Amino acid sequence: MSHVRLPLTPEWLWWPQPWVWLLLLLLVLPVLHWWWRDRRRERVLRFSSLEALRAAGTSWRVRLRPLLGVLRLAALAALIVAAARPQSPSESRRQRVEGIAIQMVLDVSGSMLDLDLSPPGQRVTRLDVVKEIFRRFVVGDGDRLPGRPNDLIGMIRFARYADSVCPLTLDREHLERVLRSTEIPLDRFGRVPEEYNQTAIGDGLALAVERLRELKRVSGSGAQFVIKSRVVILLTDGENNAGMITPEQAGELAAKYGIRVYTIAAGTGQQIGFGRLPVDDRVLQEIARVTGGKHFRAGNARALLSVYGEIDQLERTTTEEHAFVDWRDLGFPFVLAAFACLGLQSLLGFTLLRKLP
Repeated sequence: MSHVRLPLTPEWLWWPQPWVWLLLLLLVLPVLHWWWRDRRRERVLRFSSLEALRAAGTSWRVRLRPLLGVLRLAALAALIVAAARPQSPSESRRQRVEGIAIQMVLDVSGSMLDLDLSPPGQRVTRLDVVKEIFRRFVVGDGDRLPGRPNDLIGMIRFARYADSVCPLTLDREHLERVLRSTEIPLDRFGRVPEEYNQTAIGDGLALAVERLRELKRVSGSGAQFVIKSRVVILLTDGENNAGMITPEQAGELAAKYGIRVYTIAAGTGQQIGFGRLPVDDRVLQEIARVTGGKHFRAGNARALLSVYGEIDQLERTTTEEHAFVDWRDLGFPFVLAAFACLGLQSLLGFTLLRKLP
């Protein structure tokens, strides 16, 4: 049944078709009021003069007798409105989000202290550049990266050992705190500890796959949040030289569970003496290939920002909103008002405002 909202009615008050046309009966009420007043003026007894009655004055009961007609008209108006079935719409919206679960796997080995990713005029470590761009990828920067408000994002750090430092979460504040606290420690002589001088790429990727594999397809409130895909963003500046699982094995594991891996080789290479030795990224390319992802190289901050921008475009969240309207009948209060007016009219007509023949 369709509904209309008449002009000059509140936003919350609607009328169903065809009952709304009963409101036209309200136009008849002035005619009824005139007819009742005209009947009241009919003379039953004729007197030669009413001057004596006028001199006696008019009592308050007589002055209030028109109130009975007003109550009668109000009762009829309330019944007409109730018959037109006024209704109030209560609109609710349910949002279905097809989000993405993203595991950021970040290399925190000592080589990430290199300065080759620094923006022009700055001296910033690789790690700090990566942290800032990843933060912008998560929360948005109002420019190239819109942010990922509807995605579950977690973080794994690895050097010699892999460590899950942030579970998959929608809590952006917690993720930012973990990101800020991510540092490469130095001993009292300013040297990188031995455990941070090795790179276990395979272990880091395998741990990310395990966290995503355990994740249920549906999360949040009922079926309203659906995990559309599971993704790993693996960033490293070196080659695998530690760990129990090789990168190839971890890549095959990701492919087995349908997890795409985007691999990023950050930096211009390993610094050896006064030169740089390019990193062999063929293993990273193979991981991206077998998992259906993509491999990137980023030799500076601008290139790394472009990489995250491209990943952001490749992995988009789908949001679908459904609106539901629940109609609540408002006719009963008008029926009560009509009976109250009729009751009050009858009470006053037989007591205080009664009319004697």
